[in-house]
Amino acid sequence: LPQVTYWFVLLPCWLSHIGLFVSHLYSAKALFTFISDANNNRQRTDTTDNNDRTEYLPLLQRALKFGLKTGAISFILFVFEVLLYVRLAFGTISLSVVLIPLWIIVGFGIIDGIICKTQHASRVLSWLLILSSMILLVLRVDYGYEELFRWTMVLVPLVALLTIISVSLVYIIYGHQVGYYRLTVSQLNAGILYFLGSLGAALLFVTFSIMHMARPNVFEMRVVMVALAPLSVALVGLGAWGITRDEYERLLQYGGQQSVQPMKLRLEKTGWTAVEGKGATVIPMFGEVRYEPLDPSMKAKIVEMCMCCACYPYDDEEEIYTLPPNSDYPTISEPMTGLRIPSSTLG
Repeated sequence: LPQVTYWFVLLPCWLSHIGLFVSHLYSAKALFTFISDANNNRQRTDTTDNNDRTEYLPLLQRALKFGLKTGAISFILFVFEVLLYVRLAFGTISLSVVLIPLWIIVGFGIIDGIICKTQHASRVLSWLLILSSMILLVLRVDYGYEELFRWTMVLVPLVALLTIISVSLVYIIYGHQVGYYRLTVSQLNAGILYFLGSLGAALLFVTFSIMHMARPNVFEMRVVMVALAPLSVALVGLGAWGITRDEYERLLQYGGQQSVQPMKLRLEKTGWTAVEGKGATVIPMFGEVRYEPLDPSMKAKIVEMCMCCACYPYDDEEEIYTLPPNSDYPTISEPMTGLRIPSSTLG
């Protein structure tokens, strides 16, 4: 459809950014109204609502962090879309200039993962794969290395990225099935939608590679490519919407405070050691996920069904160190005599 202009194609994206900005304004207004009312009710001595006596500073911090992060990402993507429109419509700027907003996001992700060490190694590898694909794309388009860097070579890092994402999703979803991860209904449904979206993106890359290598002039292939891209984005967006709703309910329930999980005590040769048992962790695109080590009695049974289950942590309560007869732990090997308080201190 050559009569369709590029601004009309990008108009839904621009409208979505405007809608997100308006949502941020309404959310900020509702948050400050909620905290103001709670602070006013806390000053009343006759209040019977315990929630009014809760400090809402963690809620404010998490809400501001989420709002600033999503607002910054939305603005950067909006600038990218505007630069993309300028290149497609007028052709006055190079692809490397168009990708400047994405350079910022990817560069920040790599620096945060390598220097700050706040990310898992798989996430850092994912950022590096995206960076390598962007570099290959710029070398092919802007510098004319079409024979050296074919489209299949440009797509190889993205296929590897999709493989990492798919394996991670399978690990999380199957971990919920065996009992390690304790996903909510929204998190489980989002994981399934993410997996379907990644499969759709992989199928899109495969279709593009087939058309590039064989060059079949088939209208049905083009229809499939056009349908797969928005379908994959819609599946991922629907899953993210479910996670956002789940996190919103958790914010209202716990006031933005992270759940506290007690640690377990294990007797070792060096003494009693506090070890982490069940707890909660934050997984990207899943939010706060609870987990609990598997029962050791199920280890042999589960490993027989699937060898991949051996990578899930198990509770090591059976591997407790037993004290020898002549141990140096009087508080353990001998009965405690109790705490004696002088009678002069009483009364």
